[in-house]
Amino acid sequence: MIRIRVTRRNGHIAHICADGHAGCAPKGEDIICAAVSALVQTFLFSLQRLLGLDVEADIGDGHFSLSIPADLAPALQEQVTLLGESMLVGLDEIKRSYPGFLHVSEE
Repeated sequence: MIRIRVTRRNGHIAHICADGHAGCAPKGEDIICAAVSALVQTFLFSLQRLLGLDVEADIGDGHFSLSIPADLAPALQEQVTLLGESMLVGLDEIKRSYPGFLHVSEE
């Protein structure tokens, strides 16, 4: 199972951590792992390329971790929030379509 933990600061996403494998299919063929990976990495790349944020992520086999800077200007924070909430919508849809393979919790 893939476990995703989202930490919020003042209602905005501050940190996201994803760990594990869905175990739905063999490595390299698991559509759930591929979909989750695509969503969280697109969030990272969007922050970097579209918003110009200097954020880094820890990415490894079955692991993804990303922290959002705390001192963003309000307008930029709103853009980050929109991108993050979009990612969460996608993750929620995966969770509903493939129950038992993905767990998302928020702190």
